[in-house]
Amino acid sequence: MWKKWLNMGIFRKVRQGFRTWRHNRRRDVKRLFPASRHIIEYAFTVAGVDYYRHNDVFNLPFERGFMALAAYEECRMGVNREYLEAHTARVKEILTSSKVDIFEVHKLNEQLKERMLFVTDADLLYKLASVVFFDKHENPALYEPDYNRCKIEFWKKHKGVADFFLQKPLKELIPFLNISEADLKASLEVAEKIREMHSGVLQPLNSKS
Repeated sequence: MWKKWLNMGIFRKVRQGFRTWRHNRRRDVKRLFPASRHIIEYAFTVAGVDYYRHNDVFNLPFERGFMALAAYEECRMGVNREYLEAHTARVKEILTSSKVDIFEVHKLNEQLKERMLFVTDADLLYKLASVVFFDKHENPALYEPDYNRCKIEFWKKHKGVADFFLQKPLKELIPFLNISEADLKASLEVAEKIREMHSGVLQPLNSKS
């Protein structure tokens, strides 16, 4: 049967059709981002919205590239700047109080070490993805925090966490996500519970009374 299909040119037509589709996709991308001097390619679709990326994640426009480095570093450490600011503020509050609680300082230090051992943190991963992947309404050279917060909420609403991060482009961006769906879900659930406990410890003393 396969010889018959081959003789009929089925495979040749399929190959030609794929090449035509790929050519049209590239042409559409160039039409969407005519001012970009970087090569942009289609990445994935969520709820009917197409997302794109630069074909070389190590060669991004300055502003988006700077944000990508910062977001990737946050993923690597397991903490963002807001967490570190809350941590240092809480430690300073303890050290400048009338009675220094050394055990509380130790707990905060252990908490920070624990976060740095996270396999992953969903919010940090979403932030990194929002930098690397963009839609047709965005300037591929810039990063707008408010717009991207809305974009992340859109992803969360229309795509399960594991389904989203196990997509091929995301797994290429973040190699350590190359785990099973069950392991990823379990990891994210544990990280979320620990994060909730940590946020309570970081609250200022006057907010706990």
